[in-house]
Amino acid sequence: MKHRLNIRIILIIMLAFSAFSCSSDLNFDQANDLTVQPVFTTNLAYLEAKASNFVVNGSEQPLFSYISSVDFFNSSFVENDLVKTDLYFRIKNTISRAYALDITFLDKNNAPIYTIPTMNIAASTGAEELFETTETFTPANVSVLKNTTKMIFSIKMLPGPPLSATSSGRIEFSSSITAYFDVK
Repeated sequence: MKHRLNIRIILIIMLAFSAFSCSSDLNFDQANDLTVQPVFTTNLAYLEAKASNFVVNGSEQPLFSYISSVDFFNSSFVENDLVKTDLYFRIKNTISRAYALDITFLDKNNAPIYTIPTMNIAASTGAEELFETTETFTPANVSVLKNTTKMIFSIKMLPGPPLSATSSGRIEFSSSITAYFDVK
């Protein structure tokens, strides 16, 4: 009986201590000060042009173009929160001709709004020629991307040994975008 009384006293004391808790005022306004700065990297464009793509009906065609829609730049998330981007370009050439790559950004009216400086790709001398560059858009000019709806990738063949429909090699172009956001 004495043992039961001790257990009851201990339980009552434990209940009394658990009834008192520490707390502080919560400041829910801190949520308004929350800033998230995500970084996303994804592929932007890929194209491959074989040497034979530059020959039509036995005649060299010095220009190969590709138009890509990039409507994702026009989302509200990009419009409101994009602060910087890095566009990475990699071009591999195994054709025995040099090339120049031009990239033009178009707005919703198909008017050019920005051009990346011409990238010159050396002719292959048997091994793969590699050219890499990065174009950065800072807060000062990131609005160019926000207004872009299409990009034109133009590969221009420069003078050199003639190509035929059986010429070997290719130009391989790949690009990616790393986008930096500031979400408040």
